Amino acid sequence: MRKNLTLCGFLLVASLCAGEYALAQEMGAGAPQPAVNLRALKSQMEIFQGLLNRSIQQSFGQPFALLQDAKGTYLPYFGVAFQLEVNLYSLRLITPFDMRPYTPEEIKKARDSKLERIRELRKLLSGLLLEQGAKLDAVPPEQNIAVVVHLFNLPSEQSEDLPTQLVLETSRRVLLESKAQRMTAEDFQNKVTFLAF
Repeated sequence: MRKNLTLCGFLLVASLCAGEYALAQEMGAGAPQPAVNLRALKSQMEIFQGLLNRSIQQSFGQPFALLQDAKGTYLPYFGVAFQLEVNLYSLRLITPFDMRPYTPEEIKKARDSKLERIRELRKLLSGLLLEQGAKLDAVPPEQNIAVVVHLFNLPSEQSEDLPTQLVLETSRRVLLESKAQRMTAEDFQNKVTFLAF
């Protein structure tokens, strides 16, 4: 399962790079890239990574697990992308001392809890982008900020219809405009591209 998530993350980053490469080719091979202060950006990304980790850990009660801390990367012509992995609702462990299979009630409770927490996570990340995303001021306004959350689901959870990834993406320009207009988190959430698959 972890290999599948790693592969999905790699494919997502590769597709983002391919799209931006095509855009760069369309603009011309020698098209000037906006000047980016990489040292300042690295520092800002580390701060945002810490904010992501703390916010997510403090927002969900047990059972919950942050399986991989947020990691950010800068993609030329695209912007920054942060990725992390969580288990939004951990089922009890099946051990040699307790080998009972999961009951239908346990599976239903886990599924319902995960769906509710996905909604909460979307709201949390949108709010975090609105409040803190503009502080990534080393990212040019025409570039983007994306957060990718890999969702861990066990095969025994009957999670075929549960998403394994959440993606929130917006441009830094939209962040700046939203902040200047003092937009509410609910209104801003509608301006953020959101994918769950």
